[in-house]
Amino acid sequence: MDFKPYGRGAFGQLTKAHAGRPLVVHFWSVTCPPCLVELPQWAKIAAEKKGFDIVFVNTDGDDDRARAEARIEKVGLSRADHYGFADDFVEKLYFEADSAWRGELPFTALVAPDGGVVTVTGAVDDPLIVEWLEKRVAK
Repeated sequence: MDFKPYGRGAFGQLTKAHAGRPLVVHFWSVTCPPCLVELPQWAKIAAEKKGFDIVFVNTDGDDDRARAEARIEKVGLSRADHYGFADDFVEKLYFEADSAWRGELPFTALVAPDGGVVTVTGAVDDPLIVEWLEKRVAK
């Protein structure tokens, strides 16, 4: 499994590539216990809901990429679109997704078909994420 490089400009490239469709960009790490707990929930959502795109961005360095891959395979997300941080200036990567984000995880950017972005720091069951998915994603 390959993690595509997530460097400067990647967030804008992702939103442009998925324009016109609801997009979820989920940032996570193997060193974030809540992230690991919720990965199976994201796998269930990806399997059950249709009409949206989902991208997972691992924020770990290359040293932890094998652990991240093992987690992804364990929860059944191997076929999803995966990126890995590929820039040492991570603050710039945070800023591109949300100028107020300081790297707290889990972090999810919800991109509407018209390009509007709502960001959520917290778990997949956060009311903002649940409501956004209910409004934009078919079952």
